[in-house]
Amino acid sequence: NCKTEETIELDGKKIKLQIWDTAGQERFRTITTAYYRGAMGIMLVYDITNEKSFDNIKNWIRNIEEHASSDVERMILGNKCDMNEKRQVSKEKGEKLAIDYGIKFLETSAKSSINVEEAFFTLARDIMTKLNRKMNDNSSSGAGGPVKITENRSKKSSFFRCTLL
Repeated sequence: NCKTEETIELDGKKIKLQIWDTAGQERFRTITTAYYRGAMGIMLVYDITNEKSFDNIKNWIRNIEEHASSDVERMILGNKCDMNEKRQVSKEKGEKLAIDYGIKFLETSAKSSINVEEAFFTLARDIMTKLNRKMNDNSSSGAGGPVKITENRSKKSSFFRCTLL
């Protein structure tokens, strides 16, 4: 199943994550372009033991620039950091790519649960910060009173789509 839903609590607010994991497969490429448009956050994941998967990150970034919203939050994850003895991509190389594109970077291990939760919370927090900034900008430009996401509205969870590629 390439779609999962998670609800996390962030700063006292419940946020529903809809996660699409295409695993970079060609058969998902057509649906991926449709989901770019609604995505508020995209995680680009490569395998640190597979240089080719790292090289593909630039292609995915180009796809994002072409199809996603210009202000989509992005993050690069080097996965399988528990397999250091089979490493083909150095952490420094991953960090440099992220710096070049102005994207946050983390190394993770889904198997050992290293930095996985941190990655999701970091992306969610960045999205919330951007949404709050937009709402404040809109309210200060005379678009009505200030809009604030409060705990009273937590029954209607904030929603964003996070796409894993």
